[in-house]
Amino acid sequence: MEEQPNREELERLIRKMMESGQLDPEDLAKIAGFSADPSMLSDLFGQVSAMTGESGEPVNWKLALNQALELSKKTEKPANSALEAELETAFDMARLWLSEATEFTNPNPPKKLTRSMWAQEAMPLFRELSEPVANSMAAALNENLGNTLPPELSEMLAPAQNFIGNAGASIFAMQLGQAIGKLSSEVLLSGEIGIPLTLRPGIIAQNLGEFLEDLETPKSEVLIYLATRELAIASLYNQAGWLREQIITQVREFAAGLTVDLSGIEEIASRIDPTDPGSMEQIIEASAMVSPRSPEQEQALERIETVLALIEGWVDATSLEATKRLPNIQAVVEIFNRKRATSGASAKTFEALLGLEMRPRLRREATLMWQRVVADIGKNASDDLWSHPDQMPTALEIENPDSLISRIKNNGDDFEDELRKFLTD
Repeated sequence: MEEQPNREELERLIRKMMESGQLDPEDLAKIAGFSADPSMLSDLFGQVSAMTGESGEPVNWKLALNQALELSKKTEKPANSALEAELETAFDMARLWLSEATEFTNPNPPKKLTRSMWAQEAMPLFRELSEPVANSMAAALNENLGNTLPPELSEMLAPAQNFIGNAGASIFAMQLGQAIGKLSSEVLLSGEIGIPLTLRPGIIAQNLGEFLEDLETPKSEVLIYLATRELAIASLYNQAGWLREQIITQVREFAAGLTVDLSGIEEIASRIDPTDPGSMEQIIEASAMVSPRSPEQEQALERIETVLALIEGWVDATSLEATKRLPNIQAVVEIFNRKRATSGASAKTFEALLGLEMRPRLRREATLMWQRVVADIGKNASDDLWSHPDQMPTALEIENPDSLISRIKNNGDDFEDELRKFLTD
């Protein structure tokens, strides 16, 4: 370790870098007070520069997409043409049977996706979901750094604060790109994460073909059930136009309360080896800096989990009702549930973005609730609950379907009373 520069020298070097807008590796070494090869420091700084967006945004989304595509293409193979033909038949059957279980429809033809196509289409949605979190993380980090700097250096180091915050948000996006690339080899359906990627239903043929290998259950029945699930969720979002924005808004509410605890920075910094560019990645051990969730954030997460459980529960109940003619439907559902339990795309997505651990029990209770509504009142009553956010079942109503059924019936009675009063006036 070299002798640290005196304060005047330190301020001179900082001013030089801030005025020029560039960080010279040799100057950086002098400020840090260590002896290292400038070329190594240049590589180190180059890594961070590559992570920062070029458009002034904190997150380099282009880099995130490139990472997702690179990873998804590594194991990509051409789709089986025979399987694609079977999928066409399965979707035709699914459309016919689904019309008996719900009034919701989606006229768009199904799209057969490759892994890289899925990653390409997934990025805009994942950006919408993650951008509030990434931006809030960058803003919170910048604010906290500003508060902890000595007043005489705070103004000079303002560009550096933004740089650190942007680098943090960008590494967040890079990790997201890696997650999307990994998910591209696991998901079967375009809407499997709980939110359709586009208005068209879609299926990843290569992944489906691998999923069907060694299954003893008739392949045609599995295809029909999966096509029905995908068409059901696509139809739900097509009908309930407010639903997607509702989830995005709830994610923003969660992100708005994000705070950063800088007490973990010293520990992170102590583990960074300036002679090892690869160790720079350690600075983004965000768990060491993100403060515990506030009560408001916990409530926001509960709202997100509830709406996702309602969506998956409705798709489960509706798909099962639509495919009840299949001789082996219970075995097919069990196969899908086992896959969801071990590699559920929805659970992985929201756990990675928000730290939300979705409870399978809540989804199962939501499924039973929707089945009760249809059995006691009819499918139209079930569909009508998606007409407006205020009509949606609450978490308490999921646990107690009787209270929901009572509410629906009372609302109907109130409407009839008002109509009768209007006609007699």
